[in-house]
Amino acid sequence: MAEAQGAFERNLAAGEVLFKEGDKGEEMYLIKSGKVEISNNAGGVKKVLAELSEGSFLGEMAIVDDAPRSAAATALSEVSLLILDRAAFKAQLQENPMVEYLISSLVKRLRETNEQVKILLQKDDVCRVAASLLAMGREKGAPDGSGVFIKGSYTPEGLAKQVGVSIPKAKDILEKMQASSLIAFAAEGIKIPSMPDLEEYWRYATLKEKFKEV
Repeated sequence: MAEAQGAFERNLAAGEVLFKEGDKGEEMYLIKSGKVEISNNAGGVKKVLAELSEGSFLGEMAIVDDAPRSAAATALSEVSLLILDRAAFKAQLQENPMVEYLISSLVKRLRETNEQVKILLQKDDVCRVAASLLAMGREKGAPDGSGVFIKGSYTPEGLAKQVGVSIPKAKDILEKMQASSLIAFAAEGIKIPSMPDLEEYWRYATLKEKFKEV
């Protein structure tokens, strides 16, 4: 690979995976030629989010906030990329702290939007409610010694609107989750006693929906 002012070049063959969803992000990319497919996994089903071509950027979110890749990138044809690593990118941002703050804030909002889209793409109401609670636990929850506590004024009505489920259905799902000790509503917020248990419940609901016709 040729190096020029902190940037590198890389070529991909058609079908080659540049990065997978969940991978650690250390680099961002500019497509010099070719096409790249961006996709993620929602409820066990592959969703194509975009097809990027010459002049498009990708991978920039992960190098800004150090979070895992929110989607996968696969070459649809022979691709030529220009790569900028985190160190070079951060060096540019440090010259202007306000720009760094604005970009970090924008990336945070984009990640929240991506998470909400993934939730809404799930067809099953139970999956959507459980996925939403998991996302809230990861993003807003604070460990309290016996699980995770999400501080705020949350109601079944509000959660129903957030995930696109009818209020009666949301209440029924949340009542069953409380009865199973997966969540607990309090005046100050929502308690999740065990994130692993809640994730296992979501995976069970996802598999049940996926194979219900089998």
